[in-house]
Amino acid sequence: MFKNYLKIAFRNIVKSKVFSFVNIAGLAIGMSCCILILLFVKDELRFDRHHPNAERTYRIINTRHADGKASKVALTPPPLGPTLESTFPEVKESLRLFPLRFEKSLMAHGENKYFEEYIYLAEPSIFDFFHLPFVAGNPATALSEPNAVVITEDIAHKYFGEDDPVGKRLTMSNQIELQVTAVIENPGEHFHLKMDFIISFITLKDFIPQERMQSWVWQQFYNYIMLSEGSDPELFQAKLPDFIAKHADPQTKATGFWYRSQLQPVTDIHLHSANFRFDFSEKGDITYAYAFSIIAVFILLIACINFMNLSTARSAKRAKEVGMRKVIGAQRRQLIRQFLGESALTGILAVFLAIGLVELVLPTFNTFSSKHLALNLETNLAVLLALLGFGLAVGVLAGSYPAFFMSAFRPLNILKGELATYKKGFPLLRKILVVFQFAISIVLIVGTLVVFRQLDFARNKKLGFEEEQVVVLPMRGREMRRDYETIKSELLQNPKVVSVTACYGVPGGVVAGDDIRLPGQNNRPANVIVADHDYLETLGMQVIAGRDFSKDFRTDAGGAFILNETLAKEFGWSPEEAVGKKVEWDKWGQETSKKGKVIGVVTDFHLRSLHEEILPTVIHIYPSAFSSFVVRIRPENVASTLDFFQQKWQELAPTWPFEYEFLDQSLDQLYKSEQKLAQIFGLFSFLSIFIACLGLFGLASYMAEQRTKEVGIRTVLGATVSSIVKLFSTDFVKLVLIANLLAWPVAYYFMNRWLENFAYRVDIAWWVFVLAGALALIIALVTVSAQAIRAALANPVDSLRYE
Repeated sequence: MFKNYLKIAFRNIVKSKVFSFVNIAGLAIGMSCCILILLFVKDELRFDRHHPNAERTYRIINTRHADGKASKVALTPPPLGPTLESTFPEVKESLRLFPLRFEKSLMAHGENKYFEEYIYLAEPSIFDFFHLPFVAGNPATALSEPNAVVITEDIAHKYFGEDDPVGKRLTMSNQIELQVTAVIENPGEHFHLKMDFIISFITLKDFIPQERMQSWVWQQFYNYIMLSEGSDPELFQAKLPDFIAKHADPQTKATGFWYRSQLQPVTDIHLHSANFRFDFSEKGDITYAYAFSIIAVFILLIACINFMNLSTARSAKRAKEVGMRKVIGAQRRQLIRQFLGESALTGILAVFLAIGLVELVLPTFNTFSSKHLALNLETNLAVLLALLGFGLAVGVLAGSYPAFFMSAFRPLNILKGELATYKKGFPLLRKILVVFQFAISIVLIVGTLVVFRQLDFARNKKLGFEEEQVVVLPMRGREMRRDYETIKSELLQNPKVVSVTACYGVPGGVVAGDDIRLPGQNNRPANVIVADHDYLETLGMQVIAGRDFSKDFRTDAGGAFILNETLAKEFGWSPEEAVGKKVEWDKWGQETSKKGKVIGVVTDFHLRSLHEEILPTVIHIYPSAFSSFVVRIRPENVASTLDFFQQKWQELAPTWPFEYEFLDQSLDQLYKSEQKLAQIFGLFSFLSIFIACLGLFGLASYMAEQRTKEVGIRTVLGATVSSIVKLFSTDFVKLVLIANLLAWPVAYYFMNRWLENFAYRVDIAWWVFVLAGALALIIALVTVSAQAIRAALANPVDSLRYE
């Protein structure tokens, strides 16, 4: 019996080539999209689950409150972890990490010199918290001494080649000698921290005063804790507010802000930290994971709907087969098995085609997503069986309605010919399915248009400065800070250099936060940019009250401040009123604060992405903290200008490798995840429309076949091609219009929620919905019209011979 079902299934697939192609191709594309997205989402969910005690490991984060605003901050104070461990018995162990991520550091061994970014100072307990297998060295002693460093295998090969690195030295920033004590395996891509160098935490004692390490205000550390087995994290979390109030509030009371701490499971860090400040972890976004999962389900649904639509549409053609089988004794359950068998076979064939498509596009998808996804079917039989089961299930589920529908035909009605002709219009279920297909496609098209509009808005919005033709040259070492005026003068010798400034606080990069206050008043948090006299001119910022820094005023060098509009408003001043007022800067917690007068106010400008509101910002001259040269150049012959910079660098700072970046390109990187989202939306919008149109093509083709005689008679009676096209298209047009009405509110709701992540955003214009609906309608019309025109141009004589 099974062999008979199989033969009939293959015979029907071969006999109905167009129908079979549309069904198998549609299901295969839907499945391949689903497989790709599931691989991506599964990979995102794998982060930090491989650590030995991941389920008991937590990062402490702070919610900082100031002036009625709250913000999540990943960096926390240095005494937090050890105090928690000594206070609460349920805290088994604590770990502190100090990230050197605010600027790259030069590492050198002999002639091998590279700027490195992924450097942390860590307590020895790091090896208890995270899965970092040792290749060489002893975990118990690797970080026990000052200036000890543990490096990864890649770093060991990069600096030492095939030599054993243990015991050898690395020089950091041309001044700190580090001794390699161990080599670990590369941490892998599913660790929320990228780590190339782990320096012993005790090394900090030579650089940070002990009293600073006891500060509950200074927040520059990652703190992790491991709870003991059986401890309830919710009960422990409930104890934290009183704990922080006891230890931190006495110190923060005078600063004008306060904070409370929360536990964040280490397995949540990657996907649940999107809007955290000062978080250098490798971040994804759970919202995108949910969105992509929903898209995968929707595309698969579109493919399944195609299958159901086309199968029920073919019911009339197979009605006689069903009738004859029932006449000769076939029972309904046997017919159901036969049709479900055909559906299952179609699903399995679609799986094999989907696997081929996935293997074909995975390299491109990996490049695009910066991942290393793989099916690994040759070594993982379970995955292959799961995919075949997936195809079988999809085929059976998609084919269940057609199977029950066709098996219910009555032999007497069939043999009388009552089901042999195409009924005018569509059955209700088929209409619902077509509407649902196009509604999903229209939602995706609207999403694509909105994301691209927001990206375009971000690229073209006036940021408060001129980012074009600006080159950023990292400033390294104390010598360069000391001699920055000399280097600046040398760069200005080139006629293609318009202006140069030295600063710490390049838009799009790391900008330090600190406290600003009026004399005798509480602190206010603000961004602090330290720069020289030419910062505003080089970046093209506009002074709206007062003046810019000037060398004609000697007091500007240490006693002048320029505020942005937001900070002036927070102090309750208009721009004009702010000029001449006295302010104090906490100077990053040093013993003496900086005092001076406001000499000017500039228009608000964006230091970070449009996700974040413009924060209060102050600009001050403070050369010892400079970290970059910012150079405005002329647009002609940029390559020779960069060659000039490199030449001067080798002359003036030969111990430091030359690096540069363009400001506009670094600002574009702030929207890297949105750019990927836009591309993914665009790709899957196209695929959803393509799959839906495959179904329309099949339905229109079948409708043309069923109405061949009617079209022939109409043609003989004088019907034009356009009237035949109208005849075929009317029902489809109505359904697409209904799909628009259903899709628009859904699309508006979800895209408006997405735009809420941006402090500065586009409005969702009415024309976006009209354009998405028009695109769907035009594509549907083209698909249906192609079949209608073909039917209209057929020879009427051949048409009237039909059947």
